Amino acid sequence: MPTLSKSRFVSGNQCEKKLYFDLYRRDLKPEITEEQRALFNTGHQFGELAQQVFPDGIDATQDMNGNWNIAIERTKQWIYEGIKTIYEATFSIPGGFAALDILHHENGESWAIEVKSSTSVKEYHLTDASFQYFVMTEAGFPPDKVFLMHINNKYVKQGAIDPTMLFHLEDITAKVLANQEFVRLKHASLLQLLEAEVEPNVEIGKHCSSPFSCDYMHHCWAHLPENNIFSLNNARGKDWKFYEQGIYAITDIPEGFRLNHRQELQVNGIKNNAEYVDKLKIADFLGLMEGPLYFFDFETINGALPVLDGTSPFEQVPFQYSLHITDNVGTILEHREFLARPEDFSDPKAPNPRLQLIRQLREDIGDQGSIIAYHASFEKTRLKDLAKSFPDEREFIEGLLPRFVDLLIPFKSGWYYKPEMGASASIKSVLPAITPEFSYSDLEIGNGGLASNTFLAMIQNTFEGDRQLTTNHLLAYCERDTEGMVVIYRHLLEVINEG
Repeated sequence: MPTLSKSRFVSGNQCEKKLYFDLYRRDLKPEITEEQRALFNTGHQFGELAQQVFPDGIDATQDMNGNWNIAIERTKQWIYEGIKTIYEATFSIPGGFAALDILHHENGESWAIEVKSSTSVKEYHLTDASFQYFVMTEAGFPPDKVFLMHINNKYVKQGAIDPTMLFHLEDITAKVLANQEFVRLKHASLLQLLEAEVEPNVEIGKHCSSPFSCDYMHHCWAHLPENNIFSLNNARGKDWKFYEQGIYAITDIPEGFRLNHRQELQVNGIKNNAEYVDKLKIADFLGLMEGPLYFFDFETINGALPVLDGTSPFEQVPFQYSLHITDNVGTILEHREFLARPEDFSDPKAPNPRLQLIRQLREDIGDQGSIIAYHASFEKTRLKDLAKSFPDEREFIEGLLPRFVDLLIPFKSGWYYKPEMGASASIKSVLPAITPEFSYSDLEIGNGGLASNTFLAMIQNTFEGDRQLTTNHLLAYCERDTEGMVVIYRHLLEVINEG
């Protein structure tokens, strides 16, 4: 008989075909990405910290060497012996399996505790916990209470992380009990599905990306053309309405259908390979800039676990910037940069890396001239955060904010469009459209997610590799981003000055 774990149950609840693929078509599943590995590592860290909230427990899975029967028998024995706290308490029923993060006994009650690296209780967390309760109850060990332990996003790190303050324990017992009939019926239907070993016929839908983006979308969505209606810019539900009408390609959108300006540019670009330029608006936009020009970009880490005193879970913490300084025609006068030292994040005697960043930026950026960023609200928000954390630097930081100009605006507003941009106005879409020879492909670190995860691993001492060489790779990536902005600026100047 197939067995459902909580992750498989949640998969089946999202999409029965997804569950089927999880068991019978693993060949369709893509390889784990670096970003996913980073999430797994964070999950392990969270589990260890959560255990400190209920210390001195025993792990049912220790030294079991993949034999879950050992963990199951240990759990039963330890419950009968009155062990107060069991980590990874494991239960099994016909067609069901559950490994609970923490089973704790308090004042004569048994508490089932699931740990999640989120800041609130999500619907799929309740599905997860409800299945855990179902298996425990059917196995003869119903808990008195069920809790979800999630992150307290108000927590501010000062010194070593305090798990009792980092986590919030939320009683979800009533909601879990209310779900039991649903779980019982769903468990039976999913087992029946798996026993049949026949791929279910499930049409694509919004469930493909909710609550998680499905690993098998590349397979289930393969019938759609390259420029399909789901690639329409800011569709806001129009895409699904088209799909329900049998309209799959953007080129099949009926003439006269009401679209916004940016969508019209995209459709016309695909149908007719048409470009669009509004020279007057671009000229007015560029006229806002005052030299010298400072092309500026942050790289940040935003781990669930705060990495530095004075920061909170999931807070965006700048660790690097690149600054290209040019004149008004885009001639590069100088490049400056900052990259924090990973060891300074854990050394209490080291200068605060964020304060080091601010002070170097004060040296690197003049008090006159426009500061140009791509999606400037991100950089501005990070600076505002720094101003709150370092009041002595507030005047300097707040003086920078009015000088920002957002290079995204001409592309997001549809003043400049090339068909190669598709639905996106991101710098990674704009750059290859206007200058195909400009690329990130020669870089070892070629995107912000990898840069962030790499530096976070260096902070946490989980990084394996040449640190000095990787430092150079981080600097090269951030420099490429601001160099790309300079390229875009020059191109816009050329556009408005053409005949």
